[in-house]
Amino acid sequence: MKPFNLTLSAAAIVTCLSTAAMAEPVITVTLIDKVGSGDTSVPDMGMGMGGDLAKAKMGINASPRQVRPGMVTFKVTNLASKIVHEVIVARLPDGMDKLPYDETAMMVKENSLQAFGSVNEIDPSRSAAITLSLKPGKYLLYCNLPGHYMAGMWTVVDVAP
Repeated sequence: MKPFNLTLSAAAIVTCLSTAAMAEPVITVTLIDKVGSGDTSVPDMGMGMGGDLAKAKMGINASPRQVRPGMVTFKVTNLASKIVHEVIVARLPDGMDKLPYDETAMMVKENSLQAFGSVNEIDPSRSAAITLSLKPGKYLLYCNLPGHYMAGMWTVVDVAP
């Protein structure tokens, strides 16, 4: 009777491990800002601008930064204490190192990118999630509320086989 129980237990473990291995990738995304109440200036921290993101007033952290293609879940948490943020997931065209930006509106020209989805208006200290089907390539995660992108609210995630 013991060999049967051992075999059954081993089969259960293998089933659990293979189910976990096949689970869709999850990227944990945190939205942060260090904006003081009196500071409204917007630095040039956009992609390809050469700014030092360590000095950025806002930011997006993603972990892991590389996942396999297929269904990918983005679990987003806004760690800001007072500011609403959003996350747009857009495919970066090959060779694009700087995004088209509307200086007047202080926003990325969204129609210049292929957006796959977004989590809009995440209140401070709140979380949200979105699951998207992604093919291999580089994807930009950014906040496009006025001034946020140039304040450093962007990062790149690599989807690779």
